[in-house]
Amino acid sequence: MRVVRMWMILITLLLAHVVSFARAAEGGIHWYKDLDEAMAAAQQSNRPIMIDFWADWCGPCRIMDAEVYTDPALIAAFREKMIGVRIHFDLQPKVVRQFNVPALPYLVFTDSHGTELLHHRGMLEAADITAVIQAIPADLSEINRLDRALQEDKNHFPSLRDMGQRLRDLGFYEASNRFFEQALRRDEAKKDAAQRETILYSTALNSLALRDGKAAASALERCLKEFPRSVRRPDALLALGRAYLLQEDSNKARRSLNAVIAEFPQSSAAAQARELLQTL
Repeated sequence: MRVVRMWMILITLLLAHVVSFARAAEGGIHWYKDLDEAMAAAQQSNRPIMIDFWADWCGPCRIMDAEVYTDPALIAAFREKMIGVRIHFDLQPKVVRQFNVPALPYLVFTDSHGTELLHHRGMLEAADITAVIQAIPADLSEINRLDRALQEDKNHFPSLRDMGQRLRDLGFYEASNRFFEQALRRDEAKKDAAQRETILYSTALNSLALRDGKAAASALERCLKEFPRSVRRPDALLALGRAYLLQEDSNKARRSLNAVIAEFPQSSAAAQARELLQTL
């Protein structure tokens, strides 16, 4: 009897799951057609926004309509935490220019005020979009607060710095660097060496995560030049070696990695440098 009861419970749970997905699919994704209306709805609940740029002549867009946006799991994810808006490429040129849309399909994920967090050019599978939605916090209160502060004063250094750090923590490295780069241009960063170094180093790590060796190397070289006695020096040298490896410059990579070992032989950075040298 116990086994039968357990099977009944499992079947009930499975049916409930199937019914939930069926209901989600029946309703489909609710799409706004105006970005301002979508932002107003998003701001009421501090939700993120996904902007889908499309056009009637876009073949891949039609495929996504038929095969991606009908996925029950994706529909459920939208209902739980995302505001969707569709922008017609030909009929809404102002928004197209605002987000520098190069081709279709083009997806942009933003905070509740329409500030970009992440973008993707080309088609995405339903599972990939669902994964992005799940990775974005359902409640963007803190990011929205910082965004509002920057709307009042686009040069507000603490908000630029904190927005960059918050986006970095969430894994939005490209968006993070946009705010970090603005912060570095402010007098507060120029006059405060400690803050400048932290932002520069974080920018470099973002670029490494994006596999942009050139940008990472530039920021790290600046860090090492401006702050030669920093406690971050072993990690910065190691990161610089990684940046050179991304550029396929093995000679510079060896010099940087050997410098870690020579200057900080007992450090964890030196241990990692030795491992990387074995791959060259």
